[in-house]
Amino acid sequence: MSEISYDKIRGLHLEISTKCNSICDMCSRNYKGKVRENLLLAELTLEDCKKIMPSEFISQLELISLCGVYGDPLTATHLLEIIDYFYLCNPEIHINIYTNGSLQNEEWWIKLAKTLKHGYVVFGIDGLENTHSIHRKNTDFNKIISNATAFIKAGGKARWDYIVFKHNENQVEEAKTLSEKLGFEIFQIKKTSRFFKNLYEKDDSLDSTFLEYGKHPIFNANGEIENYLELPEKKEYINDSEEDLFNLIKDYGTLNNYFDSVKIDCAAINTNGIFISAYGEVYPCCNIYQQVRYGDLHNVKDNDELNEYNLAKNENLSAFDLQIKDIVEGPFFKKLQKSWHCNSLKEGKPKSCCRTCGINLNMHKSGHEKMDKRYM
Repeated sequence: MSEISYDKIRGLHLEISTKCNSICDMCSRNYKGKVRENLLLAELTLEDCKKIMPSEFISQLELISLCGVYGDPLTATHLLEIIDYFYLCNPEIHINIYTNGSLQNEEWWIKLAKTLKHGYVVFGIDGLENTHSIHRKNTDFNKIISNATAFIKAGGKARWDYIVFKHNENQVEEAKTLSEKLGFEIFQIKKTSRFFKNLYEKDDSLDSTFLEYGKHPIFNANGEIENYLELPEKKEYINDSEEDLFNLIKDYGTLNNYFDSVKIDCAAINTNGIFISAYGEVYPCCNIYQQVRYGDLHNVKDNDELNEYNLAKNENLSAFDLQIKDIVEGPFFKKLQKSWHCNSLKEGKPKSCCRTCGINLNMHKSGHEKMDKRYM
């Protein structure tokens, strides 16, 4: 397998902020109805972006995806100015923005439509007026629709991403019809794999509350369960990896046994992409970034979950201190790639790589956006 090489980087997944207005129960930034206490809220300013992502780096890219692991891009104060900077460095670059769409006003969205020359906005809208905020708590469906309408009418390209749950599966066709009426160019059904998390790792927010497979607690602000998100009943809306997971458990006994033996085919290498966090840290992908956080932010104690955390613990991955090239071609990336050949998780094989890029399981491939310009 080839290595991650700075000169080959063409895609950037950028978390521009760890701030968010929503409290989605399935989001890793939240813990039992609240934002995790030790999540450091941060955002990249225009000057930050100029420092850590200089013009010569931006000029080699084809695509920037503004999609936060812990935050919504629209919370970044200088978002419009940052987009302008990216286009100044590379007038042909494609920029895609992933958001719940409930922030800012119509005037701001009209400005965004004029600013976003190549690319589109992905609105995460999980239902209609009476169901959407069951998952996307603290968001306003009507405001989202008003913002999206203003953006589209001003010339912006938009995609509607719809995560299907039991409570909204009967509204999929109605939502799709609405999306077409409003001018969304794509309506995309999202089949979440997050219901399967307890099959392959411990979730600190579910250890004492997970009651039944296919259910995920909805917590109130006091940390009390007030309802559940549930898997849809129609098989067509269930993530295809469910069948793969149960087959692997049947064949290997446990998923950890599978992870011990699986060959890794790295999506970061295959798509020539890297990830930069809102703290300015550089990783191959967002999955490794989140797994590195397990040792502190998520307070995970299981050693099998901490291999990435241990690999990164004594490494400087900050683009504020080092050049991106020096990080990508530096010790952490090399150690990580070497760890793919370990014989087991206990020997240091990285679990996030096994489940994301293991050759027999396709759970999170969508975490890396491919260089596909059919809708850009």
